[in-house]
Amino acid sequence: MNFPILKYTTTGTRIAIFIGLIVFGIIFGSVLSMAIVLLAGIEVTSLDSIIIIQICSQLCMFVFPSVFYALLVKANPISVLGFHKIPFWAWIGVLMMFVSLPLINELSIWNEQIILPDSLKFIENYMRQLQDAATQTTQRLMSVSSVDGLLLNFIMMAVLPAFGEEMLFRSILQPFIIKTCKNVHVGIILTAIIFSAAHLEFYGFLPRILLGLLLGYMFYFTGSIWVPVIMHFLNNAIIVFLYYLNNNGIINVDIDTFGKTDNVLLLIGSILLLLIIFLIMARYSQKSKRQDTLL
Repeated sequence: MNFPILKYTTTGTRIAIFIGLIVFGIIFGSVLSMAIVLLAGIEVTSLDSIIIIQICSQLCMFVFPSVFYALLVKANPISVLGFHKIPFWAWIGVLMMFVSLPLINELSIWNEQIILPDSLKFIENYMRQLQDAATQTTQRLMSVSSVDGLLLNFIMMAVLPAFGEEMLFRSILQPFIIKTCKNVHVGIILTAIIFSAAHLEFYGFLPRILLGLLLGYMFYFTGSIWVPVIMHFLNNAIIVFLYYLNNNGIINVDIDTFGKTDNVLLLIGSILLLLIIFLIMARYSQKSKRQDTLL
């Protein structure tokens, strides 16, 4: 097969193929994970089963579709996906993941307080059930105290999501939406909304939009997917490590409120610092940089 075989196809055809690859990945990932579980004689509801499903879903839903699609469309897929050298000034932007913690926690509180009208109460109850189920699954996955379990969680909960989700949402989807809307900010905002909605966690919707905005702008500013990948990894890895320390009795913190502050001045200060870092990144950004669209 000679690549790229989709080089001269229309945008509509590329979108259909891209969506098809994701749908195929979801189905194939589900079938593959269940086949592994059944062939290995693992209890379907066991923790090992959940781990296998989680890894297969990340690989088949995000990583493989993104890489394979880029290979179909461009002769230099690694470069077009944004795997370029990180500018030295971009490391300042990585600090935004820590500076934004108070604001992220504040948005989480606002999000949890959203109450839908009585006519939509069944939707709210359903979303809360999904959220509770996702929380229980996460807590089961994080209930490890061994180094091996910690390393596995780093790979499963931090490394794979960082690479897979950033390639799909930032490398492929964001440049396409920016090109379609002909507006950088609209494109990044829409991508952040889609990114948050794709996680199917309504009561984490607002803070995840903020995370998506930070990741999206950093990719746009730097032109390197490595920057949002590292930021995404740090965001998830910190949570994994905190759970590990809690499980071993080294610390005793509430993971859900980590970074939260009741000090209004500290919250305002973190927002101002976040804006300052953002402006610094915008200042250093290369206006003439190239970001190809894969769609």
